[in-house]
Amino acid sequence: MKDHGPKAGVDSGRRSRKSWEPFAVFLLAVVVRALVALPQEQPHYFDAYYYYDVAENLYLGRGFVVDFVWNYLDAPSEVTHASNLYWTPLSSIITWASFSVFGPSYRAAQIPFILLSSLPPVLAYCLSYHMRGKREHAWLAAILTTFAPFYLKYWASPDNFAPFAVTAGLSLLTMYLVERKRQGRYALFTGLLIGISHLSRADGVLLWVAFAVVLTAAMLQSGRTSSSDTGTLAPDSRPVTLTSCVQWLFLAVVGYLVVITPWFYRNWRLIGAPLSSAATKTVFLRSYADLFSYSAELTWRSYLDWGWSSILRSKASAGLHNLAVLGGALQFHLAPMAVVGLWQVRRQKEYIPVYAYVTTLYVAMTLIFTFPSTHASMLHSTGALLPFLFAAAVRGIDAVVGWVAVRRRTWHRRTAQRVFRVGLTVMVVIVTLFDYSQAVFLSLDPLGFQPLWNRANTGYVAVSAWLEKNAPADTLVMVVDPPAYYYFTHRRAVVIPNEDVPGILEVANRYDADYLIVEQDHVASLDGLYRGETLPSLHLQHTLLDDSGQLIRIYTIGR
Repeated sequence: MKDHGPKAGVDSGRRSRKSWEPFAVFLLAVVVRALVALPQEQPHYFDAYYYYDVAENLYLGRGFVVDFVWNYLDAPSEVTHASNLYWTPLSSIITWASFSVFGPSYRAAQIPFILLSSLPPVLAYCLSYHMRGKREHAWLAAILTTFAPFYLKYWASPDNFAPFAVTAGLSLLTMYLVERKRQGRYALFTGLLIGISHLSRADGVLLWVAFAVVLTAAMLQSGRTSSSDTGTLAPDSRPVTLTSCVQWLFLAVVGYLVVITPWFYRNWRLIGAPLSSAATKTVFLRSYADLFSYSAELTWRSYLDWGWSSILRSKASAGLHNLAVLGGALQFHLAPMAVVGLWQVRRQKEYIPVYAYVTTLYVAMTLIFTFPSTHASMLHSTGALLPFLFAAAVRGIDAVVGWVAVRRRTWHRRTAQRVFRVGLTVMVVIVTLFDYSQAVFLSLDPLGFQPLWNRANTGYVAVSAWLEKNAPADTLVMVVDPPAYYYFTHRRAVVIPNEDVPGILEVANRYDADYLIVEQDHVASLDGLYRGETLPSLHLQHTLLDDSGQLIRIYTIGR
């Protein structure tokens, strides 16, 4: 009988380390996320305000509804109307669930997103350890994912950064497991995760392309394996037939439909279709400002009338921007290392769905959703790739330093690799913390020590206070950021359209708006009003300063 004692002891030790270290990674990430979230006391930006407002209405028993109009793609007939026909609902559902436990508050809204955003570092740890079996590599991949550039300040916001990063990232892993384990349950899990990803972000449907690539690659590779050897082959070497791929695809579609059908049914009852045409219209934007236009024709005809030179120029610009997002997510100096690392793992099946998804995402965002991609859509969706990119980057560092060490005899290869791995990780942490401090703490109030993050849109509180004294409670206003205005005031609002003054007045008449709020951030046609000019139909009533010292002018809208 063979003696398996020593080997068993080593394997047991590795299992023990793997069993508690992912939990330690999660706890570390939770602590970092909580400390980062602590100074942030409000949503701060458009998307997060929106998801919070919807969640609050869910908590109040009003359902998926909002009391403001933020775009005119589907031109709702009433100011109070069904929500989430453009954006998907998962982030609001998660926030509502937290409200149900802790009560409605921004702190309660942050809790589930702190926990969710602490999971990608665990995925990075497990992926790196699985592929290399090296604890230091796994820890560095986890730390890099924890302090991912661009993302640190957003993870705890009630937005879809964290939910999509978790569900889409896990779906890429289960796609690999379908091919690796040859078991239908992983296909079902993949479909469930794609469905949840779609509920988080509309572009979650792009994950289907990655799954199709995995199935196709598995079938093609299986064609080179003799069927006569299937009885002795490992699970990932057994032949994959067209029948098995169809079965796995069927199970994945079933899982997807289990998740998404209730939402499609809700939409069908509201608008007669599973999905709104509003999102489709963004394909025909000729500038991001068109998203907020009232009269712009968003069709193939109007888009082609723009001219091929303009179309191609916009695609090229978006392509460069989206490359910058991918590079910036790795803080640029790690991007070459990640490229080298991705080349190193090109034959490892764990990365087939990653290659497929990043390619699909980049092409779709650049060529189809051109202008939304340059206004954070690419940034939101790239979060799912972070564990895979950082695991590859750590491996790439070793490859690059090892190549240099061979050519510099004064370098000790392993020592140099460790120094560069740790050094570059520390650099990422320092630069990311600096970026976070600039976004959250820049220009502290010397008296109140109010972080810059918490000053955003607080001028609406002063606007609301003036309206309470000078206008009825149901007064409708036009503002540049209706979700933020509603968050602070719980008053109805419509967005100021990207139109000339007559177009703005047309929208005001349609919705019976009474006041126009002109802020520093305003459409170009209101430059004169912001400087204090008057027009026959717009009468200046009051001027005030927001917390940043910027003017806000309140105009009545004449009829």
